Amino acid sequence: MNRLFALAVLLCVACGDKTDPKSPDAGTAGPSALIVHSDWWAFARLLPQMEDVTVLLGDGSLFRQPLGRDGIARFEGAATTRPQDITFVVKLGDEVMVSTALGVEGSEVWVRSILGSPEDLPSSTRQATLTGRVTNNGFSWTNVYVVGKGFTGHTLAESDGSFRLDVMGENPGKVALVVTDRFNAQKVGLLRDIAVGEGRTVGDLVLPMDHPVDQLLSVEVPEVQPYAPVGNVSASFLLGSDVLFTRTTSGAEPIELPVLARTPPFDAVEVRLSVAAGSPGQPGTVVANASPAPRGVTRLALPAPITLTSPTPGTAEAPGSAQRSGLTVRWSADPAAHSVMVRLLPVDYEQRFSWVITAPATRDGFTLFTLPEGVAPRTQLGVGRHTLVWGSSFLGTGRGYQSLFKEAPAVNGLDAWETLSHSELILQD
Repeated sequence: MNRLFALAVLLCVACGDKTDPKSPDAGTAGPSALIVHSDWWAFARLLPQMEDVTVLLGDGSLFRQPLGRDGIARFEGAATTRPQDITFVVKLGDEVMVSTALGVEGSEVWVRSILGSPEDLPSSTRQATLTGRVTNNGFSWTNVYVVGKGFTGHTLAESDGSFRLDVMGENPGKVALVVTDRFNAQKVGLLRDIAVGEGRTVGDLVLPMDHPVDQLLSVEVPEVQPYAPVGNVSASFLLGSDVLFTRTTSGAEPIELPVLARTPPFDAVEVRLSVAAGSPGQPGTVVANASPAPRGVTRLALPAPITLTSPTPGTAEAPGSAQRSGLTVRWSADPAAHSVMVRLLPVDYEQRFSWVITAPATRDGFTLFTLPEGVAPRTQLGVGRHTLVWGSSFLGTGRGYQSLFKEAPAVNGLDAWETLSHSELILQD
């Protein structure tokens, strides 16, 4: 996220019942027809200026509630038989950040912030100290690091193979330990299922560096237009949803990627091939993924770029223009796309108001509304130059737009893709 902005919540209404907006947990009391979960408050330690988060249904004229510190807003009497447009208004001092998710289905939904995953925030809790020795390292220094959701830890093993590193994380769990060459993953090693927690010391670990990355995988990108040229092609090696390491090569043909034999302990590892093409601006960039073909050449197909039909996009040299009042954003995405994202960010930081829209690709537009009075110190985008960013994504086979709003965070499939474009826009009264 390029900038963080803010919003306030002074009035919360549900079925005509007024809730004290000054209580950050007021939105969590009583029975409800619609329960909205969100992780915005998990970022409060990173953003100490965050004061209030208000949740609006539709334009907020009928239903709005504070997001409780427990990350829950309840709406009694709100219809749950039809998709809801759910907007979060976040106040950070006098800055306002607005995030809208369109067409969310269900009576209990999880709408996550646009700031990423709270698990990616740095942690200062030491869960364990790992010590041991790398073998088969050729008496060279090597990278040793931890892989696991919500965990971090990295060190350089000495030339004799000895290492010591702290595992940081919020909670106990299990991690994997990876070793690679210092500058390139030409030879790697892996230890799985190491239990960490309570600051324990796990010693005498032996980490064999016994898997050369020396097998070649052929890749073709049959139709690169209109994104030409191909920038790079990479192979990421995943244990579950965690990336162990990545090898990358240029897009110059013939494209051949070095990979490893998936023998123990790499037998549970999956390979995700990725191609990146295009350039900033229009038609933009694309990152498309695929699993390797069982045999022969793997062909990576690229989706059509998303087209913004309103407002007319411009460039940094010749920005487009639009009226800020009643601004409607319209798009056209690849038929396979699941979701669309549009982001409006002020170039002039003093405007201090941004809006991000997430929508199902089956929907073709959205009209920005004026925030209800008393909800935020600013009620609409400011006049002046804005960065306009738009993109589309396919989450993977077997997934869909509503996968984004389930309790378990959506994990992209190995065949996921995303496109991204940006331009400049001047908003006028």
